[in-house]
Amino acid sequence: MKISLRNLIFANFSLLLLVLSSCGSTSSTAEAKNATLIDGVWKLSHFYNLANGDTLITDTSKVQHKIYMDGHVIWNTNPAPDGSEWHGYGTYTFKNDTITETLTSMSKSMQSDVNTYIIPIERSTNSYKQVNTYSRNDTVFQNIEVYKKLN
Repeated sequence: MKISLRNLIFANFSLLLLVLSSCGSTSSTAEAKNATLIDGVWKLSHFYNLANGDTLITDTSKVQHKIYMDGHVIWNTNPAPDGSEWHGYGTYTFKNDTITETLTSMSKSMQSDVNTYIIPIERSTNSYKQVNTYSRNDTVFQNIEVYKKLN
């Protein structure tokens, strides 16, 4: 049996395409599986505000929702006592227990130079906890939000 150079090149090229396409499928399949871990409707169940490690506020009545679906995020909360609205919409990625939200539309009270939020989370089956840390003067504040999955 005689194999031509042309057939050998074609066979090697076909094998290379097969290998490359399977690598891409695995990566995108893993990313899709990872995203589905956070996709859904989430409701805030507990909110804690700490200053230098001391609890200032514990609130289980605060209403806030986040919806993650197909790479998009939308979240809202009841208006603040002063009537200001707090909501946002944009895109998200979820990788290594970190949600990265990039808001493209938001309430006036949210508008700033920062529109990307990197949020490390601790996730369990039907809940997750996020801790937002920020400083003002010599005080380190933490907002701890615990979300429960509704669907």
